[in-house]
Amino acid sequence: MHRRWPLHDSATPVVAWRIVILLLAAFAEAWNIKNMLESGERASEHFAYFTVQSNLLVIVLMLWMLAVPEARRPAWFDHVRGAITAYVVLAGLVYAVLLAEPDEVWSWTIDFTNAAQHRFVPWMVGLDWLLVPTARRIRVARAGWWMAYPVAYLGCAWLRGGLVDGWFPYPFLDPGEHGGWAGLVWPTGQVLIAFLVGILVVASVGRLRYRPPVPSAGSSGPSAPPRRSASSLAASASSTSSSPTSNSSAP
Repeated sequence: MHRRWPLHDSATPVVAWRIVILLLAAFAEAWNIKNMLESGERASEHFAYFTVQSNLLVIVLMLWMLAVPEARRPAWFDHVRGAITAYVVLAGLVYAVLLAEPDEVWSWTIDFTNAAQHRFVPWMVGLDWLLVPTARRIRVARAGWWMAYPVAYLGCAWLRGGLVDGWFPYPFLDPGEHGGWAGLVWPTGQVLIAFLVGILVVASVGRLRYRPPVPSAGSSGPSAPPRRSASSLAASASSTSSSPTSNSSAP
C-alpha cells in the first residue's frame, strides 16, 4: 500500500504556509493602498496592474483553500488554483525580465510591497503548487483556457488606453513607446508566448505531482467482495437444502 504524501491539503505545515502567504499578500496590498491614498494615485490605475490583480487573486485563493475543505471544492477548483499560480509566478518573472531596472533584479533595497508582490508571493505560491498535489489530475490540454484572463486583460488595457484616457499600465502595451500599434507585435507577442509556455509548464508540473488518493487502512479495496454474515450464510444453506429440486432423483 502506498503511503500518503505528507504535504497534503490539510497538513499542518501546508495550512501554516498558506496562512503566511495570505497575510503577506494582504499586508502588502494594504500597504499599497495606503501609499495610493497618500500619493494621490488613481485607484483605476493602481488596480489595473496585472501584478496587483494576480496578488488579489492569490488572497482569494488562499482564503478559499483555508476555509473550504478539499472534499467540498468543485471539480474545476484545481484548474483555478493552477491558473492563479501561473498568473502570479509569471507576473514576477515578466517584472524581473522586462520591467525592473537592471540593478533592481537582485537588489534587496527595493520597497517592501515591490519585493512582496514580485518576489515573495510568486515563489511561495509556486512552491505550494509544486509541493502540495492537486485533488484531481490536471488535463494539460484544458490549461489552454487559463490564457483567457491574460488575453482579456490585454484587450481591456488596449481599449482603455486607445479609447478612454490614453493610459497604459506597461510599456510593452503602449503604442507610443514602439512607434505605433504595429510596433507592439513583437514586445506584446513575447509576453503572450511567455505566458502560454509558462501556463503549460505549470499545468504539466501539476499533472506530474498528482498523487492518487490512498485507501484508508480499514478499506478492503474496490475489488474485494463484501463479507456475508453467519446468519445470511445459514439462511442461504437452508434455502438451498429445502429447494424442491435439490434432492430429487433423476427421471
